[in-house]
Amino acid sequence: MKKILATAAAAVLAAATLSAGEGLKVSGFVRGGLSDDISDMVAADAGSKEGDNNLIGNTWVGGDHWGGSSRFRFRTEYDGDNGGVDFRYQRKNLSMNWFAEDNISWAMAYAKFFDGAIMVEGGKLVDNYTAADDDNGADFTGATGVRLVVHPVDSLYITFMGSDLNPAVYDYDAKYTTETSADYDAKKARRQGNPKFDHNLFSATARFENDAFAIVGGAHFSGIFYGSFSLKAVENLTFAVGFQSNYSNWKNRTKLEGNDSDGNDLKKLNHFTLVDANLEYDADPVLFGVVGYTYFADDLYIDKKQDGDFAQVIPYIQYSLSDITALRVESTLHISRDSDVRDHFATVTPSVVFNASKKADVDVWLTVSTEPDYVHHATGVGVRYKF
Repeated sequence: MKKILATAAAAVLAAATLSAGEGLKVSGFVRGGLSDDISDMVAADAGSKEGDNNLIGNTWVGGDHWGGSSRFRFRTEYDGDNGGVDFRYQRKNLSMNWFAEDNISWAMAYAKFFDGAIMVEGGKLVDNYTAADDDNGADFTGATGVRLVVHPVDSLYITFMGSDLNPAVYDYDAKYTTETSADYDAKKARRQGNPKFDHNLFSATARFENDAFAIVGGAHFSGIFYGSFSLKAVENLTFAVGFQSNYSNWKNRTKLEGNDSDGNDLKKLNHFTLVDANLEYDADPVLFGVVGYTYFADDLYIDKKQDGDFAQVIPYIQYSLSDITALRVESTLHISRDSDVRDHFATVTPSVVFNASKKADVDVWLTVSTEPDYVHHATGVGVRYKF
Protein backbone atom coordinates (compact mmCIF):
# COMPACT_ATOMS: atom_id res chain seq x y z
CA MET A 1 0.00 0.00 0.00
CA LYS A 2 2.80 2.43 0.85
CA LYS A 3 4.44 1.80 -2.53
CA ILE A 4 1.15 2.42 -4.31
CA LEU A 5 0.56 5.65 -2.40
CA ALA A 6 4.14 6.78 -3.02
CA THR A 7 3.79 6.09 -6.75
CA ALA A 8 0.44 7.92 -6.91
CA ALA A 9 1.83 10.94 -5.06
CA ALA A 10 4.88 11.03 -7.34
CA ALA A 11 2.67 10.89 -10.42
CA VAL A 12 0.52 13.76 -9.19
CA LEU A 13 3.57 15.86 -8.33
CA ALA A 14 5.04 15.16 -11.77
CA ALA A 15 1.78 16.21 -13.43
CA ALA A 16 1.84 19.43 -11.42
CA THR A 17 5.19 20.38 -12.89
CA LEU A 18 3.79 20.32 -16.42
CA SER A 19 2.67 23.50 -18.09
CA ALA A 20 -0.71 24.38 -16.62
CA GLY A 21 -3.24 23.97 -19.39
CA GLU A 22 -6.74 25.30 -19.51
CA GLY A 23 -8.77 23.90 -16.62
CA LEU A 24 -5.76 22.77 -14.57
CA LYS A 25 -5.25 24.22 -11.09
CA VAL A 26 -2.51 23.46 -8.59
CA SER A 27 -2.66 24.89 -5.06
CA GLY A 28 -1.65 24.22 -1.51
CA PHE A 29 0.63 25.38 1.28
CA VAL A 30 3.34 24.40 3.70
CA ARG A 31 3.17 25.74 7.22
CA GLY A 32 5.39 24.89 10.12
CA GLY A 33 6.30 26.24 13.51
CA LEU A 34 7.77 25.62 16.91
CA SER A 35 6.04 26.20 20.25
CA ASP A 36 7.18 26.11 23.85
CA ASP A 37 5.29 25.56 27.09
CA ILE A 38 5.91 28.44 29.47
CA SER A 39 3.49 27.33 32.22
CA ASP A 40 4.61 27.15 35.83
CA MET A 41 2.96 23.74 35.94
CA VAL A 42 2.06 21.34 33.15
CA ALA A 43 -0.97 19.05 33.12
CA ALA A 44 -0.53 15.95 35.23
CA ASP A 45 -1.57 13.64 32.39
CA ALA A 46 1.21 15.01 30.17
CA GLY A 47 3.76 12.97 32.12
CA SER A 48 6.06 15.91 32.77
CA LYS A 49 7.49 17.28 35.98
CA GLU A 50 6.69 20.75 37.23
CA GLY A 51 8.79 23.49 35.73
CA ASP A 52 9.11 26.01 32.96
CA ASN A 53 10.07 25.75 29.30
CA ASN A 54 8.73 22.31 28.44
CA LEU A 55 8.72 21.93 24.66
CA ILE A 56 5.23 21.37 23.23
CA GLY A 57 6.18 20.60 19.65
CA ASN A 58 5.69 21.71 16.08
CA THR A 59 2.54 23.81 16.50
CA TRP A 60 2.19 26.25 13.63
CA VAL A 61 0.22 28.99 15.48
CA GLY A 62 -1.66 29.02 18.77
CA GLY A 63 -5.38 29.80 19.08
CA ASP A 64 -8.63 28.18 18.01
CA HIS A 65 -9.44 30.48 15.07
CA TRP A 66 -6.16 31.28 13.32
CA GLY A 67 -4.21 28.52 15.03
CA GLY A 68 -3.40 24.94 14.12
CA SER A 69 -0.69 22.37 13.66
CA SER A 70 2.15 22.23 11.20
CA ARG A 71 0.83 20.96 7.89
CA PHE A 72 1.55 20.29 4.22
CA ARG A 73 -1.30 20.39 1.68
CA PHE A 74 -1.24 19.82 -2.05
CA ARG A 75 -4.29 19.95 -4.33
CA THR A 76 -4.54 19.52 -8.07
CA GLU A 77 -7.74 19.90 -10.09
CA TYR A 78 -8.51 19.48 -13.73
CA ASP A 79 -11.94 20.63 -14.91
CA GLY A 80 -12.70 20.02 -18.59
CA ASP A 81 -15.80 20.32 -20.73
CA ASN A 82 -16.69 16.64 -20.26
CA GLY A 83 -15.29 15.93 -16.81
CA GLY A 84 -12.23 16.15 -14.63
CA VAL A 85 -10.31 15.02 -11.56
CA ASP A 86 -9.82 16.42 -8.07
CA PHE A 87 -7.03 15.23 -5.74
CA ARG A 88 -5.80 16.46 -2.37
CA TYR A 89 -2.93 15.20 -0.25
CA GLN A 90 -2.53 16.49 3.32
CA ARG A 91 0.02 15.74 6.01
CA LYS A 92 -1.10 17.18 9.34
CA ASN A 93 2.04 16.27 11.28
CA LEU A 94 5.21 16.82 9.29
CA SER A 95 7.15 14.28 11.35
CA MET A 96 4.72 11.40 10.75
CA ASN A 97 4.46 8.85 7.92
CA TRP A 98 4.15 10.75 4.65
CA PHE A 99 2.66 7.78 2.79
CA ALA A 100 -0.12 6.79 5.18
CA GLU A 101 -3.46 6.06 3.50
CA ASP A 102 -5.27 8.77 5.47
CA ASN A 103 -3.04 11.43 3.93
CA ILE A 104 -5.19 11.26 0.80
CA SER A 105 -8.06 13.60 1.70
CA TRP A 106 -9.82 12.83 -1.58
CA ALA A 107 -9.07 11.51 -5.05
CA MET A 108 -11.98 11.43 -7.46
CA ALA A 109 -12.87 11.57 -11.15
CA TYR A 110 -16.10 12.89 -12.59
CA ALA A 111 -17.98 13.01 -15.88
CA LYS A 112 -20.31 15.79 -17.07
CA PHE A 113 -23.49 15.39 -19.09
CA PHE A 114 -25.82 17.97 -20.66
CA ASP A 115 -23.38 20.87 -20.18
CA GLY A 116 -22.88 20.05 -16.51
CA ALA A 117 -26.55 19.72 -15.58
CA ILE A 118 -25.74 16.15 -14.49
CA MET A 119 -22.38 14.98 -13.12
CA VAL A 120 -21.28 11.53 -11.95
CA GLU A 121 -18.37 11.33 -9.48
CA GLY A 122 -16.39 8.30 -8.36
CA GLY A 123 -13.50 7.63 -5.97
CA LYS A 124 -12.72 9.10 -2.57
CA LEU A 125 -15.18 11.96 -2.83
CA VAL A 126 -15.05 15.66 -2.00
CA ASP A 127 -18.23 17.72 -1.78
CA ASN A 128 -17.64 20.78 -3.96
CA TYR A 129 -21.31 21.77 -4.17
CA THR A 130 -23.35 21.17 -1.00
CA ALA A 131 -20.99 21.61 1.98
CA ALA A 132 -22.32 23.70 4.89
CA ASP A 133 -21.26 27.35 5.06
CA ASP A 134 -20.95 27.72 8.83
CA ASP A 135 -17.59 27.53 10.59
CA ASN A 136 -17.98 23.79 11.13
CA GLY A 137 -18.35 23.22 7.37
CA ALA A 138 -20.07 19.82 7.63
CA ASP A 139 -20.27 17.58 4.54
CA PHE A 140 -19.70 13.95 3.53
CA THR A 141 -16.22 14.47 2.10
CA GLY A 142 -13.82 11.54 2.43
CA ALA A 143 -16.32 8.78 1.68
CA THR A 144 -15.37 6.28 -1.04
CA GLY A 145 -18.07 5.53 -3.57
CA VAL A 146 -20.11 7.20 -6.31
CA ARG A 147 -22.25 10.33 -6.33
CA LEU A 148 -24.78 11.80 -8.73
CA VAL A 149 -24.87 15.62 -8.86
CA VAL A 150 -27.90 17.29 -10.43
CA HIS A 151 -27.61 20.99 -11.32
CA PRO A 152 -30.92 21.90 -13.00
CA VAL A 153 -30.59 25.69 -12.53
CA ASP A 154 -27.79 28.02 -11.46
CA SER A 155 -29.11 28.39 -7.90
CA LEU A 156 -29.65 24.70 -7.07
CA TYR A 157 -27.49 21.60 -6.57
CA ILE A 158 -28.84 18.19 -5.50
CA THR A 159 -26.67 15.13 -4.85
CA PHE A 160 -27.25 11.42 -4.20
CA MET A 161 -24.37 9.29 -2.90
CA GLY A 162 -23.65 5.63 -2.25
CA SER A 163 -20.48 5.13 -0.22
CA ASP A 164 -18.64 3.48 2.65
CA LEU A 165 -19.01 6.60 4.81
CA ASN A 166 -17.36 6.10 8.19
CA PRO A 167 -19.61 7.73 10.83
CA ALA A 168 -16.63 7.81 13.22
CA VAL A 169 -15.55 10.91 11.31
CA TYR A 170 -18.47 12.70 12.93
CA ASP A 171 -17.56 11.89 16.55
CA TYR A 172 -18.61 14.35 19.21
CA ASP A 173 -15.01 14.58 20.32
CA ALA A 174 -12.02 12.28 20.06
CA LYS A 175 -11.79 12.24 23.86
CA TYR A 176 -14.98 10.18 24.00
CA THR A 177 -13.77 7.35 21.74
CA THR A 178 -12.18 5.37 24.58
CA GLU A 179 -14.45 2.34 24.13
CA THR A 180 -12.54 -0.92 23.87
CA SER A 181 -15.34 -3.53 23.81
CA ALA A 182 -15.50 -6.33 21.25
CA ASP A 183 -18.81 -4.97 20.00
CA TYR A 184 -17.25 -1.63 19.17
CA ASP A 185 -14.27 -3.30 17.47
CA ALA A 186 -16.66 -5.31 15.31
CA LYS A 187 -18.57 -2.19 14.31
CA LYS A 188 -15.30 -0.40 13.55
CA ALA A 189 -14.17 -3.26 11.29
CA ARG A 190 -17.49 -3.11 9.47
CA ARG A 191 -17.18 0.62 8.90
CA GLN A 192 -13.61 0.37 7.66
CA GLY A 193 -14.12 -2.02 4.79
CA ASN A 194 -16.99 -4.47 5.02
CA PRO A 195 -20.22 -2.47 4.81
CA LYS A 196 -23.53 -4.24 4.30
CA PHE A 197 -25.60 -3.26 1.27
CA ASP A 198 -28.44 -1.44 2.99
CA HIS A 199 -29.67 2.09 3.73
CA ASN A 200 -26.48 2.86 5.65
CA LEU A 201 -24.67 3.31 2.33
CA PHE A 202 -26.74 6.19 0.98
CA SER A 203 -27.10 9.94 1.44
CA ALA A 204 -28.70 12.97 -0.18
CA THR A 205 -27.72 16.65 0.00
CA ALA A 206 -28.89 19.91 -1.51
CA ARG A 207 -27.89 23.56 -1.80
CA PHE A 208 -29.97 26.56 -2.83
CA GLU A 209 -28.15 29.86 -3.26
CA ASN A 210 -28.89 33.32 -4.63
CA ASP A 211 -27.38 36.78 -4.17
CA ALA A 212 -29.03 37.22 -0.76
CA PHE A 213 -28.58 33.90 1.06
CA ALA A 214 -27.71 30.21 0.82
CA ILE A 215 -29.43 27.20 2.42
CA VAL A 216 -27.66 23.83 2.63
CA GLY A 217 -28.82 20.49 3.98
CA GLY A 218 -27.65 16.88 4.00
CA ALA A 219 -28.83 13.53 5.37
CA HIS A 220 -27.00 10.24 5.48
CA PHE A 221 -29.54 7.46 5.89
CA SER A 222 -27.53 5.82 8.68
CA GLY A 223 -28.58 8.78 10.83
CA ILE A 224 -26.20 11.69 10.16
CA PHE A 225 -27.61 15.14 9.37
CA TYR A 226 -26.28 18.64 8.76
CA GLY A 227 -27.54 22.00 7.60
CA SER A 228 -26.61 25.67 7.41
CA PHE A 229 -27.93 29.11 6.51
CA SER A 230 -25.63 31.91 5.34
CA LEU A 231 -26.36 35.56 4.61
CA LYS A 232 -24.80 37.07 1.48
CA ALA A 233 -26.70 40.33 1.02
CA VAL A 234 -24.40 42.60 3.07
CA GLU A 235 -21.05 43.56 1.54
CA ASN A 236 -17.96 42.62 3.60
CA LEU A 237 -20.15 40.75 6.11
CA THR A 238 -19.97 37.00 6.63
CA PHE A 239 -22.70 35.37 8.69
CA ALA A 240 -23.60 31.69 8.87
CA VAL A 241 -25.30 29.36 11.33
CA GLY A 242 -25.45 25.58 11.11
CA PHE A 243 -25.68 22.23 12.84
CA GLN A 244 -24.56 18.64 12.51
CA SER A 245 -26.13 15.65 14.29
CA ASN A 246 -25.14 12.00 14.52
CA TYR A 247 -27.84 9.47 15.37
CA SER A 248 -26.15 6.69 13.44
CA ASN A 249 -26.64 3.15 14.73
CA TRP A 250 -23.06 2.47 13.67
CA LYS A 251 -21.87 5.00 16.22
CA ASN A 252 -23.89 4.03 19.29
CA ARG A 253 -21.54 3.35 22.16
CA THR A 254 -21.76 0.20 24.23
CA LYS A 255 -21.10 0.65 27.89
CA LEU A 256 -17.55 1.76 28.64
CA GLU A 257 -15.57 -0.75 30.64
CA GLY A 258 -14.78 0.08 34.25
CA ASN A 259 -15.87 2.68 36.78
CA ASP A 260 -14.98 6.21 37.69
CA SER A 261 -13.06 7.18 40.81
CA ASP A 262 -16.28 7.11 42.88
CA GLY A 263 -17.22 3.60 41.72
CA ASN A 264 -19.97 4.74 39.33
CA ASP A 265 -20.42 3.03 35.97
CA LEU A 266 -19.06 4.98 33.04
CA LYS A 267 -21.89 6.04 30.78
CA LYS A 268 -22.13 5.93 27.02
CA LEU A 269 -22.48 8.62 24.37
CA ASN A 270 -25.38 7.65 22.11
CA HIS A 271 -26.01 10.77 20.05
CA PHE A 272 -24.77 14.30 19.67
CA THR A 273 -25.68 17.56 18.01
CA LEU A 274 -23.32 20.48 17.39
CA VAL A 275 -24.78 23.94 16.70
CA ASP A 276 -22.46 26.74 15.65
CA ALA A 277 -22.49 30.25 14.21
CA ASN A 278 -19.88 32.63 12.84
CA LEU A 279 -20.02 36.36 12.19
CA GLU A 280 -17.22 38.37 10.55
CA TYR A 281 -16.95 41.90 9.21
CA ASP A 282 -14.08 43.26 7.14
CA ALA A 283 -13.78 47.03 7.72
CA ASP A 284 -10.33 47.38 6.22
CA PRO A 285 -7.85 47.83 7.92
CA VAL A 286 -9.81 46.21 10.78
CA LEU A 287 -11.26 42.70 10.55
CA PHE A 288 -13.23 41.28 13.46
CA GLY A 289 -15.59 38.45 14.20
CA VAL A 290 -16.84 35.80 16.59
CA VAL A 291 -17.43 32.05 16.38
CA GLY A 292 -19.65 30.11 18.78
CA TYR A 293 -20.14 26.36 19.30
CA THR A 294 -22.67 24.55 21.47
CA TYR A 295 -22.68 20.76 21.97
CA PHE A 296 -25.61 18.58 22.98
CA ALA A 297 -25.22 14.88 23.76
CA ASP A 298 -27.11 12.00 25.42
CA ASP A 299 -25.69 10.06 28.35
CA LEU A 300 -22.35 11.83 28.26
CA TYR A 301 -19.92 10.79 31.00
CA ILE A 302 -17.59 13.52 32.17
CA ASP A 303 -14.61 13.41 34.47
CA LYS A 304 -11.81 15.90 35.01
CA LYS A 305 -9.54 14.42 32.34
CA GLN A 306 -12.22 13.67 29.71
CA ASP A 307 -14.48 16.66 30.25
CA GLY A 308 -15.46 18.35 27.00
CA ASP A 309 -16.85 21.83 26.58
CA PHE A 310 -20.56 22.37 26.51
CA ALA A 311 -19.90 25.54 24.52
CA GLN A 312 -17.11 27.70 23.17
CA VAL A 313 -17.12 31.38 22.21
CA ILE A 314 -14.19 32.64 20.11
CA PRO A 315 -13.98 36.40 19.42
CA TYR A 316 -11.10 37.68 17.28
CA ILE A 317 -9.81 40.91 15.74
CA GLN A 318 -7.05 41.88 13.34
CA TYR A 319 -5.63 45.35 12.63
CA SER A 320 -3.39 45.79 9.58
CA LEU A 321 -0.71 48.36 10.33
CA SER A 322 0.60 48.14 6.76
CA ASP A 323 0.81 45.71 3.87
CA ILE A 324 3.58 43.96 5.79
CA THR A 325 2.49 43.95 9.44
CA ALA A 326 -0.77 43.09 11.21
CA LEU A 327 -1.72 42.70 14.86
CA ARG A 328 -4.11 39.95 15.94
CA VAL A 329 -5.85 38.97 19.16
CA GLU A 330 -8.19 36.03 19.64
CA SER A 331 -9.70 34.45 22.73
CA THR A 332 -11.61 31.28 23.55
CA LEU A 333 -14.09 31.04 26.41
CA HIS A 334 -14.50 27.37 27.36
CA ILE A 335 -17.88 26.81 29.02
CA SER A 336 -17.96 23.49 30.87
CA ARG A 337 -20.95 21.21 30.98
CA ASP A 338 -20.61 20.77 34.71
CA SER A 339 -18.84 23.57 36.57
CA ASP A 340 -18.57 21.33 39.64
CA VAL A 341 -16.28 19.06 37.61
CA ARG A 342 -14.34 21.71 35.77
CA ASP A 343 -14.55 25.49 36.02
CA HIS A 344 -15.16 27.62 32.98
CA PHE A 345 -11.92 29.08 31.68
CA ALA A 346 -10.53 31.24 28.89
CA THR A 347 -7.46 31.60 26.72
CA VAL A 348 -6.09 34.72 25.03
CA THR A 349 -3.71 34.58 22.05
CA PRO A 350 -2.14 37.83 20.77
CA SER A 351 0.12 37.62 17.74
CA VAL A 352 2.05 39.71 15.23
CA VAL A 353 1.89 38.74 11.56
CA PHE A 354 4.60 39.70 9.07
CA ASN A 355 3.47 39.37 5.44
CA ALA A 356 6.38 39.00 3.02
CA SER A 357 3.76 38.75 0.25
CA LYS A 358 0.23 37.45 -0.26
CA LYS A 359 1.75 33.97 -0.29
CA ALA A 360 4.28 34.05 2.56
CA ASP A 361 3.90 35.13 6.19
CA VAL A 362 5.44 34.72 9.65
CA ASP A 363 3.34 34.69 12.83
CA VAL A 364 4.83 35.27 16.31
CA TRP A 365 2.33 34.39 19.03
CA LEU A 366 1.65 33.96 22.74
CA THR A 367 -1.15 32.00 24.44
CA VAL A 368 -2.17 32.69 28.04
CA SER A 369 -4.71 30.46 29.81
CA THR A 370 -6.64 30.96 33.02
CA GLU A 371 -6.45 27.15 33.52
CA PRO A 372 -3.01 25.91 32.35
CA ASP A 373 -3.93 22.39 33.47
CA TYR A 374 -6.16 22.23 30.39
CA VAL A 375 -4.49 24.65 27.98
CA HIS A 376 -0.86 25.54 28.68
CA HIS A 377 0.66 28.98 28.56
CA ALA A 378 2.75 28.86 25.40
CA THR A 379 4.64 30.90 22.87
CA GLY A 380 5.93 30.18 19.41
CA VAL A 381 6.54 31.21 15.83
CA GLY A 382 5.01 29.89 12.62
CA VAL A 383 5.92 30.27 8.94
CA ARG A 384 3.60 29.61 5.99
CA TYR A 385 3.96 29.64 2.22
CA LYS A 386 0.95 29.25 -0.09
CA PHE A 387 1.22 28.24 -3.72
